[in-house]
Amino acid sequence: MKKLFWLLVIFSVLFSLASCNRRIIRVKPVVGYAMEEGVEIPQELVLENQYLELRFITETAGIILKDKVKGMEWHSTPPDVDNDKSATVVTMDLMKSQFSLQYADVSGVGETLYSGTQSVEKENYNFEIINNGIEVNYTVGNVARTYIIPITCTEERFKHYMDRINPSYKNRVEASYRLYDINNLRSNDNRAELLSQYPDLADQKLWIIRDATQEFMKADMESWFHDAGYTREEFMEDAARQISAGVDERPAFSITIRYELDGKSLIVSVPYDSIAYRASYPPTRLDLLPFMGAAGINDQGYMFVPDGSGALVYFNNGKFNQIASNNPVFGWDEAIPRDAVIINNKAPFPVFGIQKNGNALVCIIEEGSSYARITADVSGRNAAYNRVYAYFDIVHGAILDISGRSDRAVYLYENGLPQGESIKLRYTVCEEPGYMGMAKEYREWLIKNNPHLASRSFSDLPVAVEIIGAVNKTQHRMGIPFDLPLMLTSYKETQDIINDLGGMGWKNAKIKLSGWFNRSYEHRVPTNITLINELGSRRDFEKIVDVSQQNGFSLFPEADFVFVRDLRAFDGFSLYRDAARYVTRKRVEKYPYSFVWFGERIRWGKLNYLVRPEVSMNMVDGYVDKISKMGMQNIAFRNMGSSLAGDFNEKRHVSREASMRMRAQKFEQLHNAGNKVMVNAGYSYSAPWADIIVDMALDCQGFAITDAAVPFYQIALSGMVPYTGRAINLAEDYTMNILKTIESGAGLHFSFIKEETVELQETKFRQFYANEYDKWIDDANDLYQRFSTDFAGIYGQQIVDHRILAPGITETQYRDGTVVYVNMNENNYEVRRGR
Repeated sequence: MKKLFWLLVIFSVLFSLASCNRRIIRVKPVVGYAMEEGVEIPQELVLENQYLELRFITETAGIILKDKVKGMEWHSTPPDVDNDKSATVVTMDLMKSQFSLQYADVSGVGETLYSGTQSVEKENYNFEIINNGIEVNYTVGNVARTYIIPITCTEERFKHYMDRINPSYKNRVEASYRLYDINNLRSNDNRAELLSQYPDLADQKLWIIRDATQEFMKADMESWFHDAGYTREEFMEDAARQISAGVDERPAFSITIRYELDGKSLIVSVPYDSIAYRASYPPTRLDLLPFMGAAGINDQGYMFVPDGSGALVYFNNGKFNQIASNNPVFGWDEAIPRDAVIINNKAPFPVFGIQKNGNALVCIIEEGSSYARITADVSGRNAAYNRVYAYFDIVHGAILDISGRSDRAVYLYENGLPQGESIKLRYTVCEEPGYMGMAKEYREWLIKNNPHLASRSFSDLPVAVEIIGAVNKTQHRMGIPFDLPLMLTSYKETQDIINDLGGMGWKNAKIKLSGWFNRSYEHRVPTNITLINELGSRRDFEKIVDVSQQNGFSLFPEADFVFVRDLRAFDGFSLYRDAARYVTRKRVEKYPYSFVWFGERIRWGKLNYLVRPEVSMNMVDGYVDKISKMGMQNIAFRNMGSSLAGDFNEKRHVSREASMRMRAQKFEQLHNAGNKVMVNAGYSYSAPWADIIVDMALDCQGFAITDAAVPFYQIALSGMVPYTGRAINLAEDYTMNILKTIESGAGLHFSFIKEETVELQETKFRQFYANEYDKWIDDANDLYQRFSTDFAGIYGQQIVDHRILAPGITETQYRDGTVVYVNMNENNYEVRRGR
């Protein structure tokens, strides 16, 4: 039975991988780095500029970043780490490491390796200054010493270096190699075996090192080849010509971390091309600088995490029995399977920081942010230190459904790492303390990378109004159930609503049309646009465009380009060609998740398919072209700014990071073409190009370990990008929504339908339970008029200061000196000015 099981495993894996068009990635060999013997090693390497000094401690591989202006030092390893008696063994290993690496095997079982104990202490690392930066090469795991000499080499390259090696050594080098010609082999050579191990032999002759070459000879040749100019890059290229025969299949990894200074910032990068591993043990997680700037029990301050709008975790807050803060940047990867959604926490921007004894250090994840999770924990759980850092998903895997006869887990993993990508963190010492100083640094970074933001301006109260046309509902015709459009707001009623708002004096409103085409709010594939007959005629719809222009409003027709549903023949979408895939090669298809029992609502919802990133971009182009012929040029994205995924299909693999870049480029393209963009949530890759962001998180998610919410993201974007929170009439807490809107300088957002909400009974759209226009318009207008009067002049201004005066009491100050106080408590609070 066991034999049968494993035969099924092997067959299933081979079947899943079989494809003539698969992504071909040759696994890079693991390099056995080591300290050079007989070479005097300095105690530290130093980089410095006008603002910073970076010291690399060679004995421990730790770093110390010094702010030369303020004198503050930030350590990657706590200086008195050995005195922490509360630290567990595992945490102590982590504290003494610059990174930890988790790996797994085909059963999903793995281990965590630490750079401190399993690389540095064994002297399996080396370092050098290259191009004004310090590069540290690590080997962790079970690996023999690697010599930087050609393992297998082309005839041309071998001759090139033989001409440069000292003539007295040439004979010894040539004796250690053999020139193989696949068309002129010896009688005892195994042709098939050679071709399987050295595929390039089919096209050219190769010099291959002999198996019997002694270690001392390899060491000598390493020196000779180095003197001749042989590089590490050439070594990696030559070593990749050999496919491992699987002799040494113990877990082992090599990785390079580079440090360099850039103005007030320390740049920490890990090129994916420097990560090497053995195919049977793919690395799944990388924790990078886990104790950078960590604070002890006697330090004062807090950690900042990108939880919603932003949140603070105070040092030593005693909440070590609560779950540590953990926020995936840009939310869950939609191309990774999950059975339920219980807590859907997400970080809309890739920033974290630490405020320590009056000094602030902020980290912006510049590359690899879509793979990152940001975690923070307090002292007392398993160490006496408060720390915040990022860790990264590396090689993604998922469990295979291979048999219903066994409960053994079998995992399939990506075929290698995305080529040319890297992880890049920018640690910046802030001129000003606290989260305000961090937010200003992030704002400067946004402007530097998106120069057009500096010239953005607006002055009116940002206001967005969603009008929902139709949803789908099971309706009976002659006793037969059909899934048909249910009218909530006709095209003529939409005109009336727009005219009402204009007549009440609303200015520059952004009108989002949802459920306006292709049958329903959950519309069909947006490759074609078909108006909904139940809502009116084409002329009725054209008048919506006219009345919007007459009232000075911008019209944003909404569509979903991330998920498609209700597929029909000839709708331009092929499940085989256009749907994204899980790592298991299955199509990404899912039902909506239940708010009650958290699993998929298979019997109460439509099956959604994740669209491949390239196809999604093409859909956007086609959609913009079609709506332009209808007199509209703006576009509202339902989830391009709030949901992110790549495609694990090995025939056309697109990483999540590449997908993010594709979206950012598409937003930029639309902006440059004059198309205004509305996005939900406003993940940071979409925010610079958005003309308005709706449904932005104005609060943190309220996890127990956090102590206070701050409008960090709003501070960074204020005056450059208009934003609103959740629709006020749909907020779980109406009063708190308004107060948070005021605190963060957000605009107003409403969602309306003309029909009574009772019509939504027995539909899947009960989230629109409070959308009834006639019941809400008076309150909405009162809010608009009051906001326009009371807060006139602050919109379009930068928030220059924000303070928490007491729990639930905040102060927001704008560039012109206007100060707004918000009291979220039930009791009065007396504010005394004069600071």
